[in-house]
Amino acid sequence: MNKSILENMNKYLGALSEQKKNLLFGNKTNDSLGSAFDVKRTVHPGVRGEMILPKKWQHIWLDFMSNESSQKRNIYIHIPFCQTECHYCGFFRNFSDKQVEDVYIDKIILEIEMSANMPFMRAKPFHSVYIGGGTPSALSSENIIRLLSAIRKNLYLSNDCEVTFESRIYDFENDKIKACIDGGVNRFSFGIQSFDTRVRRSLARVEANEKLLYKLKYLCDLGHAAIVIDLMYGLPGQTAQIWEMDVQTLIESEIDGGDLYQLNVYKDSKLEKYINSRKILPAAQTREQAYMFKTGVEMLSKKQYKRLSICHWARNTRERNVYNSSSKAGADIVPFGAGAAGKINGYSFRLDSNLQTYFERIDQDHKPIVMMLSSAARFKLHSEVISQFESCYFDLDQIAKKYDPDLTELLYPLILVWLQNNLVKIHNGIIELTISGQFWYVNLTQAVLDYLEIYYENGNSKIEASQISQQG
Repeated sequence: MNKSILENMNKYLGALSEQKKNLLFGNKTNDSLGSAFDVKRTVHPGVRGEMILPKKWQHIWLDFMSNESSQKRNIYIHIPFCQTECHYCGFFRNFSDKQVEDVYIDKIILEIEMSANMPFMRAKPFHSVYIGGGTPSALSSENIIRLLSAIRKNLYLSNDCEVTFESRIYDFENDKIKACIDGGVNRFSFGIQSFDTRVRRSLARVEANEKLLYKLKYLCDLGHAAIVIDLMYGLPGQTAQIWEMDVQTLIESEIDGGDLYQLNVYKDSKLEKYINSRKILPAAQTREQAYMFKTGVEMLSKKQYKRLSICHWARNTRERNVYNSSSKAGADIVPFGAGAAGKINGYSFRLDSNLQTYFERIDQDHKPIVMMLSSAARFKLHSEVISQFESCYFDLDQIAKKYDPDLTELLYPLILVWLQNNLVKIHNGIIELTISGQFWYVNLTQAVLDYLEIYYENGNSKIEASQISQQG
């Protein structure tokens, strides 16, 4: 490595405040699991591109659609309706209304048809379709049939395409289940969060434990789709014992896969207000959540569940987690629907979440974009870093060989501190995340991304941004 670059890097790092140094290196502590860092930094690590002016949005979108691409690609379809609003949710937009839903499905089908035959969409098949929300199961069976028929008719799907439908037990009647299966859904994702009825109902999740287990078994017995559930740790009133029972229930069921997610209490959210006003019990603190995470990992590992990512586990080969794993690795995501988000060639998009203006823009034959960010200069490198950390390891030598041989020397001081703090270990030349590192992986991932940006923005000229974006 160029000596002056390393000196500049050390000088820059030396000038950082202790708080900012902590964001990169963490704390020296005997309790790395509970207090390796002062705070969890972010939900999803990444590096943002530059905001693009609204007048350019349609031109850029049409330019993407007019050109073929060899990138792996996914579809995301957003359904912005729910029959009830959960206290912890940051995605709620609209209560279910059959008349509005009918119009919405009309418009989202038009949106799909607008771009279905363009070169980008026909260049190669899509490997996953994710129908999320909101709550897609809030739709009527008729509208589910209409949406899925439009997807099959207009979108170029691979013959093993993973088609996921997010659902709630509360409103997922048998006619809707049949509509999904007949329409090609092969993966159902349920936000169970906890099997404990009292914990669930304190969060405005309606169904009792017995109803959950009955419906999940019914779906498993049908045998037509992979059944996957989300469990959350750190919920208000969820003790360590209740969390163990939640994970044990997953293990004893026939469910094909599960996510173990940490509860985030967002500032000014309904959940924070309810906790502060003592309407519901407090949520677990970060240290308590860390030990709940450790419990869940150990329980699933002992039962030989296959780990697909930091948070996601498979009981068997039916669960592949294609959408989530490929998206984290940088695959394109083409968005449809009010409030949907997507990414193409590193550019990020968000679509209008206001139903009225979404409808109007579809009628004007416009992609209803309300936000667009340019590609970050090194998004291919960033995506590979994120994907590896998501898989509980970091192959620094491989990254350096692929992008810049100086990265091994550059990142070694950071890795050395984490090694000393029991966040990582080195096995056969691969940096593996310990259980503590797995809990804090968003901090580790974001620290590497920030460290790289400091490096490239402070004098390194070995690789130009355009070169980085073309590699991989």
